Amino acid sequence: MLLDGVHLIDAYVATFGSGDVQLVARASTIDQEQVAARLARVRDALVLSDALFDDISPVETPTGLMAVVAIPKPSHTARTDCEGFSVFLDGVQDPGNVGAILRSAAGAGGADVFLSAQCADPWSPKGLRAGMGAHFQLALHERADLAVRAQNFQGRLIAADSQGEHSLFEADLEGMVGFIIGGEGAGIAPALLKLAAERVRIPMAEGIESLNAAAAATLVFYEWRRRRS
Repeated sequence: MLLDGVHLIDAYVATFGSGDVQLVARASTIDQEQVAARLARVRDALVLSDALFDDISPVETPTGLMAVVAIPKPSHTARTDCEGFSVFLDGVQDPGNVGAILRSAAGAGGADVFLSAQCADPWSPKGLRAGMGAHFQLALHERADLAVRAQNFQGRLIAADSQGEHSLFEADLEGMVGFIIGGEGAGIAPALLKLAAERVRIPMAEGIESLNAAAAATLVFYEWRRRRS
């Protein structure tokens, strides 16, 4: 995958080290302190002309430093042994939403995230930018069969559903928990929804039907976090 910018690169290195990192620098920035310092730490670097670098960069205003790195396997990430919640993402198709959900999951104490085949690529440039390094603190299981994963899950599955019978604030979030989050269009697949032990809704003001998927997921995750603070 391609990481753009010092923040993402540093987040990756902090978790996995710099052994497999190939830096790609913009010629006019190699003498800048933050770029030069990172070039000095790796054994593999490439300097491109400004025009070529800008052509390759996934952002409109390139930062001057990119990195090519391996996509980590779930077993290599930092939180696979923690006691945090799990997340089941069903058909979240916007990469910005996927990245934002991952950022909230990492911030609230999540561990494993299972993404259906219909989800956006979490490792896309937009998804990575929205995640701000959260990808490297979670175990991401891509193209997962959510029904099978849900059936084998050892804890309680909680589905975020605008038609849920219980308010999120009244839900039982004790013990091992997995949260099911659906896409904004189709929502959660009926077969997956049936596997949930509880369907919870987020209380809304009159006249408002639902929230953005990332906003809803954040509220759910932080309600779990609040009860443990």
